[in-house]
Amino acid sequence: MLAVVVATWAGRPITGERLVQMLVLALPTAGIYALAATGLVVVYTTTGVFNFAQGAVGMLGALLYWQLKVADAWPTWIAVVITVFVFAPLLGCVLERLIMRHLAGKDIVTQLMVTVGLLLGLVGVANTIWDPNVGRAVPTFFGIDGFSIAGVILTWHRLIALVVAVLLVVGLRFLLYATRTGIAMRAVVDNRGLASLAGVPAPRVSMVAWMLGSTLAALAGVLIANETDMFSLGSLTLVTLVPAFAAAALGRMRSLPLTYLGAIILATAKVFSDLFLSFGGRWAKVPDRFPEIMLFVVLLLLPASQLRFARITTMRARARPASPRHAAVGLASLIVVVPIIGASLSATNLSHLTEALGLALVALSLVPLTGWAGQVSFAPLAFAGIGAAAFARWGGGAGHPWAILLGAVAAAPAGMLLSLIAVRLQGLYLGLATFAFAFFTREILLDQPFAFAGQTLNTPRPHWFGISLEGDQAYLTVLVVVFAIVAMGLVLMRNRPWGRRLVALRDSEAAAATVGINLLETKVAVFTLSAMIAGLGGSFLAMFYTKPSAAKFEALAGLGLVLQMVVGGIALVAGAVFAGVFQLPIQILLNRFPDIALLRGLESIAPGFAALGIIQNPQGAVVAIGEGFAPLLPGRSDARAALGAKRQRTADRYETESNELGLSIPLTDRVIADVERALGASSELVAERR
Repeated sequence: MLAVVVATWAGRPITGERLVQMLVLALPTAGIYALAATGLVVVYTTTGVFNFAQGAVGMLGALLYWQLKVADAWPTWIAVVITVFVFAPLLGCVLERLIMRHLAGKDIVTQLMVTVGLLLGLVGVANTIWDPNVGRAVPTFFGIDGFSIAGVILTWHRLIALVVAVLLVVGLRFLLYATRTGIAMRAVVDNRGLASLAGVPAPRVSMVAWMLGSTLAALAGVLIANETDMFSLGSLTLVTLVPAFAAAALGRMRSLPLTYLGAIILATAKVFSDLFLSFGGRWAKVPDRFPEIMLFVVLLLLPASQLRFARITTMRARARPASPRHAAVGLASLIVVVPIIGASLSATNLSHLTEALGLALVALSLVPLTGWAGQVSFAPLAFAGIGAAAFARWGGGAGHPWAILLGAVAAAPAGMLLSLIAVRLQGLYLGLATFAFAFFTREILLDQPFAFAGQTLNTPRPHWFGISLEGDQAYLTVLVVVFAIVAMGLVLMRNRPWGRRLVALRDSEAAAATVGINLLETKVAVFTLSAMIAGLGGSFLAMFYTKPSAAKFEALAGLGLVLQMVVGGIALVAGAVFAGVFQLPIQILLNRFPDIALLRGLESIAPGFAALGIIQNPQGAVVAIGEGFAPLLPGRSDARAALGAKRQRTADRYETESNELGLSIPLTDRVIADVERALGASSELVAERR
């Protein structure tokens, strides 16, 4: 750190006056960051759920405040009251009642992905209501009036932000540690069942926490709205989201004082950089990426995670891997069907289908890493971007066939780096580390001259072994064949000892170490394999785009790809196909009806709502789809037998219950379906009551 300061020193002397200026500029911003981070900490401390959608709630609050204050010309105090004290708590109450209370006891991937889906869904709703192509400016409280400290004007708006942050930290500390409600809130997350036995109303406590978290997020959004143009709703979401992650990570998601300290350090570092350092040229964007850098560094400095055995009560049923024979039949069908579908599409829609297959190849990298080994990763597009840059630089522009392999090889060191972090971190902290890595890679590495920045890279479709890939139809055919080969390799690997080693790692790292599995070696291998598959996908995406750029590998887009993979089925290669083509129908509709605002927001809303299905079907949508179609396929007598056995069990149970009640209703297929739904609903109700 000292070396960076020395290398970028701008030559301005450090004086007492400048230090005072730094504090005057930094503390109000730190207060806003602290408000957003406090909402995260309160929700996580009292419910055990880390809310990725915290920034999206703040974004909605900022937009609603703009609508009331600027567009509708309401008085400032009324707009603030409605936004912060009416809309935000109501939103938190609705989210907790409809979604979040169903996440209790779910695994970390399900919890994170549902909140990621909520983030994307709220951004989609905002895109539908407010045109994302229109900039919006919000005036400060009391205009530009304020008073001067050391030559810096401290506006009343920024002073209010600072005072509110200080009062809230004192009030929340008192609430959580000196009141019965606060003690109950902390007891629920420590042991929900034991707290319920002691008379603590866990659902009510959870609702209070979510209402409070949403209120703090909206307040942060209102206070920081004047410092952004709110032009990009995705960027507005990240204005407080990533700094809140960094500050909350310093507080280990539990300590409010340390969370506020993290917010102060982050804001002070940014102002110190503006006053005393000079990041020019290729490093000009580094100060804007301080939140991601701080998040990454803080996570690296955390104590290494202790090995834990799996808890029987939280283990969920796993999707049965496909047999090599069935996988071969399915992938062969894919090779035949996809080009036929592509031939029937227009040129634009054929291009969308080709891009979808490229993204499916990138998504395939998550199957061994997250699906089998249980290592949370939000960075598949970051690895793909590294592979694309290497491909474009090292032979892709000249059409060399071996350049696609260089893309895979170039991504391998990044995978190894993250594997070393995965040895120290698990679960939520590992997910946050990969999240920070994805942003850092996109903004710092891919925007460098040795990658995409400063020039246009051409990666024309090549001629390989006498075959021209210039047309989308030919390129699509080659791409689907490559996808099938990689997917088949993974299927064969899953049924081998090394694949079973990854599953053992997912179920219990402690148990895996006990039976002699080398955790470091296994994590390095699986992260490297995942990075190489994503890098290979990046090479093909670079060829598809023909002029690749860093903007094609945005971190938020990678987050959406991970979400779609989990919705489809992250442990299955079919889930990668689902993840790739999930957005395809929406893109086709957008091409047909470009002026419909609902379709513009549907790109984010659809995966957001689809994420809700993870709660009831954590194995993924492709499992349910496969169970429905498998009995209809030739050679799947096992599926037909399983369906018959399930129907017989339902019929037997129905007959027993109806005899006890003295009922006589013909047992038709419709009755069986109704009974199955009723039995499933009653089981869920009993589980929730327990």
